[in-house]
Amino acid sequence: MTRTARISYALLLAATAATATLSADAQVAVAQGRALLTDVEVSGVRSVDQKALMQGLATRPTECRTLLYLPICFFSRSPLFAVRAYLDPVEMRRDALRIRLFYWKRGYRDVAVTSRVERARGGSRVVFEVKENEPTVISRLDVAQSDTVLPQSAIDAALQLRAGDPLDLVAIDSSLTLLRNALWDRGYADARLTLDTSEVVNDSNAGAVTLDLDVGRLTTVRAINITGARAISERTIRRLLHLSAGDLYRRSSLLESQRDLYLSGLFSEVDLSAPTTSDSAKSLTLKLVEAPLRHLELSGGFTTADFLQLEAELTRYHFLGGARRLTVRGTVSNLLARQLNGAGPFYDVTNGSTGTERDPFLRATWAASLEFAQPWFLGASNQFGASIFTHRRSIPGVVTDNGVGATVAFTRELGSRSNATLGYTYEASRINASDVYFCVAVGLCVSSAIDVVSERHPLAPVSFVAQLDRSNNLFAPNRGVRARLDVEHASASTGSDFAYNRAALTASAYFRVTRRGVLATRARLGVVEAMAGSNRRLGVSSTEERVIHPRKLFFSGGSQSVRGYGENQLGPRVLTINPALLIADTSGTARCTNLTLAAGLCDPNAVGVKASAFQPRPLGGSALAEASVEFRFPLSVPAGLSGAVFVDGAIVGTRRFSNLLGATATITPGFGVRFDTPVGPVRLDLGIRPRVVEQLPVITQVTASDGTFQLVTLKTRRRYDQAEATGGALGQILSRLTLHLAIGPSF
Repeated sequence: MTRTARISYALLLAATAATATLSADAQVAVAQGRALLTDVEVSGVRSVDQKALMQGLATRPTECRTLLYLPICFFSRSPLFAVRAYLDPVEMRRDALRIRLFYWKRGYRDVAVTSRVERARGGSRVVFEVKENEPTVISRLDVAQSDTVLPQSAIDAALQLRAGDPLDLVAIDSSLTLLRNALWDRGYADARLTLDTSEVVNDSNAGAVTLDLDVGRLTTVRAINITGARAISERTIRRLLHLSAGDLYRRSSLLESQRDLYLSGLFSEVDLSAPTTSDSAKSLTLKLVEAPLRHLELSGGFTTADFLQLEAELTRYHFLGGARRLTVRGTVSNLLARQLNGAGPFYDVTNGSTGTERDPFLRATWAASLEFAQPWFLGASNQFGASIFTHRRSIPGVVTDNGVGATVAFTRELGSRSNATLGYTYEASRINASDVYFCVAVGLCVSSAIDVVSERHPLAPVSFVAQLDRSNNLFAPNRGVRARLDVEHASASTGSDFAYNRAALTASAYFRVTRRGVLATRARLGVVEAMAGSNRRLGVSSTEERVIHPRKLFFSGGSQSVRGYGENQLGPRVLTINPALLIADTSGTARCTNLTLAAGLCDPNAVGVKASAFQPRPLGGSALAEASVEFRFPLSVPAGLSGAVFVDGAIVGTRRFSNLLGATATITPGFGVRFDTPVGPVRLDLGIRPRVVEQLPVITQVTASDGTFQLVTLKTRRRYDQAEATGGALGQILSRLTLHLAIGPSF
């Protein structure tokens, strides 16, 4: 930095006031007492993050205490509901200087700031006007290494700015930190990095910048000294570490060691560090504070899909020593389903079912498990787990199943936030679904065959799961990628009556596209196929459609899928109808007869029956392609509130991907808001379903000569519009809107 630049910075720091004016009304208000400050505006901001700038100001407006008080705060700013702020002219002048300093650090050294106070409804309003002017530009950016350690790709990834960008000292500091971390990950923990801006001059408002990297010597671990451990043995602690004496002293190994110590649940505080010395052999100190070895957690919440959900978890850490963990977990969902089903924003989880078919979907669902985990298994990067479980699950409006079984799994860490798991599950599963589901989705229309499949059968897949997370934030990433691959195989060799192969790949990517906005994208592909021999083991004729367990099919729609639809409501569907409605004649319209119904010759489009008489039933698909694009942006008021606009789309088919073009497909736009909480964002999303007209199969039943019921698929499909089935014009509009309330990011 030149002497001229240093003088300019010193003069800026020495400035004690900025141009500030108070209107006559504001002067009277200040003279009579403190004036209530209702609004603060910073105008003219184009090139920096306005939210970050305003967070650094001392002049703040009166704000509502919580989001729940917003309707009240609109009419009243009582201290009971709002945190009241008052005009402080001295602090206002200092804020003008703070704005100039904020810009100066980001390369805008000629910025001008003025401020004024205006009368506003209920108080005063402060306006800061910014004139950014041209920034000081980096004409050339060089990175000089004392020894060639970092490849050019690592340097490019670390640099947060390029030639032609403003001389942003914050971005340069971030670049130096990332370069230092890259060297440390290669064992050069004592590297020294300096910034040279000697060629930047104020006259030209530009210049060359050089980052000097003195990499130094390789650093190693001499010893690790442990303090604070009482109940946990040093042997157990050292097995959790990714560092030992003689290893290279790497940043990644240090962070992974601290992470695994925290995740073990044995410690409430972990501090692993090395004192700053010139010696390349480091003696590390590990300071620990042990946590209670028993932990009970109770939680509950509401969602539009699960209604009231309660969860309890009891964990015993250091079970039988060796950092082993034993967890008892129980969850009960679908509580208050009978009272809330289909009311307001809550889903109709029966999907319009009538009579006794509604009951299974309105009962409570649950899951209970006893889980054992060994965090160190043949190495610090490996973990062994086993569990026993029981559950009652529901795919709304489709099927429920009860299961009991056990799981074993082996997990290996592949790197920072990436792992792979090989597991095996043996479960005795019992399916509970309507005869219509078995007839259409599975191809079983004979009662005896349905009864056989509805009995308990072993479901025993071998699974492989690989996960990668390169995003920069758990709940609100603005750059990076995430990916997950799930592969399953079940057959007679694994002890399963259901034989199939299944694969699903999900990937998300995040991009910062504006100063405040983030573009988030997600894609999901899946396919499942039953294997030969599955029907034989299930006791079903081999001439029938191969049976796939309903839980292994693909469904789309919901708060983390296509948000224009309810949970699992997008995909192949059929229509069911009471045969009496097709036969009865009260309007003079030509109706069907028992004979035409039995032969499947009844035309459901020509009998004059309204669309509301037909009940759509989702079936699930064997192939899925799904994608979402979401633009996320913060909202100014209140703090922690953000918005999003999104477009979701999916194709769900009953065959392989080669037939997806003839499958169920849709695209739904929408918008929503998120509010940050310690457990993640609370989301309220409104999906908009376009008007979709489908040609759907129609299933009804006839009475055979022996008095038994027989399912019949009509040869002519019904033209079905979901909007027409909801009544008047307003009902048709509302039927195309789906509201989702959920906790956690959409993806």
